[in-house]
Amino acid sequence: MLRRRLSPGGLPPPPPPLRTEALLSRISGRLARQTLADIGTEAIRILLIEDNPRHAQLLQDVMGEVTPAASGAQPYDLTHVPGLAEGLERLRNGEYDVVLLDLSLPEAHGLDALMRIRERHEDVPVIALMARGEDDLAAQSLQAGAQDFLQKGKVDGELLARAIRSALQISNLQTALRSLSFIDGLTGLYNRRGFVTLGDPYIKRAQRQKGQFLIVSADVAGLKQINTVVGYDEGDTVLRAVAEILKKSFRDSDLLARLEGGNFAVMAVDANFDKAPIIATRVQYNVQEWNNRTIRNYELKVNLGFTEFDPSGAIEDLMARAAEARQNRKRRAPPGRRRGSGDE
Repeated sequence: MLRRRLSPGGLPPPPPPLRTEALLSRISGRLARQTLADIGTEAIRILLIEDNPRHAQLLQDVMGEVTPAASGAQPYDLTHVPGLAEGLERLRNGEYDVVLLDLSLPEAHGLDALMRIRERHEDVPVIALMARGEDDLAAQSLQAGAQDFLQKGKVDGELLARAIRSALQISNLQTALRSLSFIDGLTGLYNRRGFVTLGDPYIKRAQRQKGQFLIVSADVAGLKQINTVVGYDEGDTVLRAVAEILKKSFRDSDLLARLEGGNFAVMAVDANFDKAPIIATRVQYNVQEWNNRTIRNYELKVNLGFTEFDPSGAIEDLMARAAEARQNRKRRAPPGRRRGSGDE
């Protein structure tokens, strides 16, 4: 592994031939530094996935073409790997700000490599690298989730810096917009869209690795009556309280959402059906604790239903099964417990 930084005195001598992995640092020049000035002072970590050693070397040389910057310049930390498998491994084990991705890799030609990265690392901005004349592929790469594209052999330091800044800014904006569109404004939990979107990668991972998880359906008993008798402000207070109760009852790694009205859903990661009684008891305890420390003319009650991960089921199907289990549990419960919290 080779790691090198430009010296203030000028360009270094030509580097030796690329090995399988080459890690180099480059300090941007005046134009590149101005272009990237609003991103920050930390080194920009770039992962280059390119199988052609000559093209990879040309891109590394581009980073050293501009005049070395004065003190305080923002460096690039460039890691080069020749294949998609190595690139995915690097992304899984480390943090990178930008990926420069060759779209003509032997093992993943065209958009396949981009789609595989997007499936596993949605928030990492990708700049697609393509050959001359691939205009259709350039447009398709943007539609498939790339933030920008560059034509091999026609990249200079300023253009690269601008592309990196643009990719980072677009990615940050997309992440912010996704976060806003995935969050329930009342409780701060995910909404249905967020739950389905963020839960899908868990299903794919469980299918690949034969994993397990529980989908838990929860609803607030008597919410309509609380809204009618006490008022909608009190109903909103109850919904926020249930959100906090669920946060206390589940782990940080679990996925929590308010779907609509008084309906909530939880994906309990790495849990099987044997954990359902433990989860129900924990929720019931936290509900009772909330009731004991509040003086109100109603009692908070939460109904639960559970379903296990099924490799053949989509997340919407699992959510429907959990909701059905919750309804069945309410119908089977004795009259005295018909609206009890966490009924088993």
